[in-house]
Amino acid sequence: MNVISSRLLLRSKWTATNRFHDETHFLVQSVLHDTHGEVKSVVLQGINNRHHYEMPINQLEDSDRWRIGWT
Repeated sequence: MNVISSRLLLRSKWTATNRFHDETHFLVQSVLHDTHGEVKSVVLQGINNRHHYEMPINQLEDSDRWRIGWT
C-alpha cells in the first residue's frame, strides 16, 4: 500500500505498473476534496499524450498498480 501525504500530492509523479490509457508515467495536476476536506480523487496527466484522467485516491494507494515517482 502506498502511503500518500495529501500535503505533497499535488504535482507528484506516478508510474503505472501496467499501462493505463497507453501511458506509464503521470503527474498529479489537481487534487479534489469532499465536503469534509478529505482527498477523494486526483486528476492525473499523462506525460506523453497530455490527456487528463480523474482517479479515486484509493486506486493510487494500491502499490500493485501504482508506484510513487517515475521508475
